[in-house]
Parts: sequence; C-alpha cells; structure tokens
Amino acid sequence: MDNNGLNLTDGESPRCDRKLNWVDLVLVLGGVISIYVGLAFGTFWLMDLWPHERVLMYLNAFLTQLSFALLIYFLKRVRSWTWADFGWRDVPLRVILSKVLGLYALTWVVNICYAIALFNYGFTPPETDVYSKLLGDVSGYTLILNLLLAGILAPLVEETLFRGVIFGGLQAYFGKWTAAVISAIIFSALHFQAYGFFPRFVLGIVLVYLYDRYKSLYPSVGLHALNNIVATLIAAKIMIE
Repeated sequence: MDNNGLNLTDGESPRCDRKLNWVDLVLVLGGVISIYVGLAFGTFWLMDLWPHERVLMYLNAFLTQLSFALLIYFLKRVRSWTWADFGWRDVPLRVILSKVLGLYALTWVVNICYAIALFNYGFTPPETDVYSKLLGDVSGYTLILNLLLAGILAPLVEETLFRGVIFGGLQAYFGKWTAAVISAIIFSALHFQAYGFFPRFVLGIVLVYLYDRYKSLYPSVGLHALNNIVATLIAAKIMIE
C-alpha cells in the first residue's frame, strides 16, 4: 500500500481511483471554453482601446493559465481531492527518462514530416498567427517571458487540466483510447491554430500515453516542457537570424 492508501502489488503503478461525474465534466469543459472565449473577446475589445498588441497577447496568455489554475483549484476544493488525485504522483526519473526522450524524438519526426508536407503544398503559417507574433521580434525580455509561459506554466497547468482532469474523467465513461482521442482533440483545438492541429493532436495522444503508462503527470509534464522549451529556443534563433 502506498502513501495514498492505494493497494499495490509488486511493480504495479498506482491507479487513479477518482472520477468526475457528468456534471463535473460539463462544468469543467464549459469553464475551459468560457475562459478561452471570454479572454479572447476581452483582448480584442482592449485592442481597440489600447494599441499595444503584443502586451495584450502576453496578458491574455498568462491570464489563461491563471484562470485554468483557479479552475483546477476550485475543483480540488469542491471535490476534496488531493494533488495525487489529479495525477501528481512520484515516479523515479530513471524509470521515465528514456521513454520521455524517445517519445519526444517521435513527436519531432511527426513535426518534421508534417512541416515538409505543408511546405511541398506551398503552405506557410499566417503572419497574423498569435504564436508567430509572440515568438517574433525576440529580445532577452520576451524570451524569458516565452520560456516562463511555454516551458513552465503551460506544461504544469495544462497537463493537470487536460490529462489529469479531462482525460481522467472521460476515461471512466468512454474507455482509455476513446478518451485519449477526445481529450487530444480538445487539447489541440483549443490552441486555435488550424495548421498546427495535427502535430499537436499527436502530441496530446503521446502525453496521454505517458500519463496512463506511469499513472503520474510528471512524465507528461516533462515531455510537454521539453517540447515547448526547444520549440521556443529554435523559434528565437530563427527570428534573431
């Protein structure tokens, strides 16, 4: 038996015994959509009054993560969950390191093949894309903000929400892989980036696999953070050159 009171046999990982009911799931998904839509409309409204687009985009991004964190905390208080119930369970680094690095390499192969396919069809990301704007005109200050946002906040908050809460809740009703596909679609779609939907969907499936394989958020957070940090640094180098 581990510290959370779960019965374990030798070599068995702790399982997630808690689940959300349908009301919880609808409220969580409604809350996520409301946060995205509300902050988007608020940002567009402020842009008409205050012409500092990049500042407003950063404000939107940080407020989104803060709102997600508050949603998670609210659920924690209402349901009386521990952080372990969300998936924050210890797992040795030596156990997960090779798997995380191997799957990270796989996601890059997918990204490269997808980028080559888009290039062959003459498609390039639109200049109005919010990610292009945030990663453009890189300075030391904005690079730190990008790394903080993409490399730390987003992996911690989004993995807790999309894998720990949404996938964990859907799995109780739809089964593992149907829940994985649905949660990955939601994860990718809510980034509102059409040309990046497929590789982000694949990333979502890989993150679910890691979470389910080790019954812990640490591996998926590690891969998510690694993916975002490397992508941010590569984008910064390209922009500087």
